[in-house]
Amino acid sequence: MSDACLRCSHPLPGNAKYCPACGVSLALAATGEHAIVDFERFFNYGVDLMCLAGTDARFIAVNPAFERALGYSTKELLSVSFLTFIHPDDRDATVAEVGSLADGTPTLAFTNRYIHKDGHPVRLHWRAYPEPGTGLIYAVARVAADDEQHLG
Repeated sequence: MSDACLRCSHPLPGNAKYCPACGVSLALAATGEHAIVDFERFFNYGVDLMCLAGTDARFIAVNPAFERALGYSTKELLSVSFLTFIHPDDRDATVAEVGSLADGTPTLAFTNRYIHKDGHPVRLHWRAYPEPGTGLIYAVARVAADDEQHLG
């Protein structure tokens, strides 16, 4: 196996199955079939809210599902701490959960409320995984079923 990704040339750890930079399967990259795997398109078409965040409580990337669910533009969501959008009664629990993620503990089930741009709360059910040593959090949220009626 190569020491660098055949798609993007990013250095690879010895036991990697996927490139940490571009997400391509190394087996597909080796065969030249990586063009059929388009993680950016998957991210953008996702129905669930998907994001990359930092343990500093800031979004780094959010998919369009965030805008549909919460009414804020991507620019608005990336410009301030995500704690800004969380219901005041849920902020302490959210800060504690981010602390657990920063310590390396995945979130397998966490619910909090974000405030929609029009003012109503939207309950989100989260799963999140920290990447050790980077301060990065990969997270997916789903709008609570009884809150979906408010989405446009």
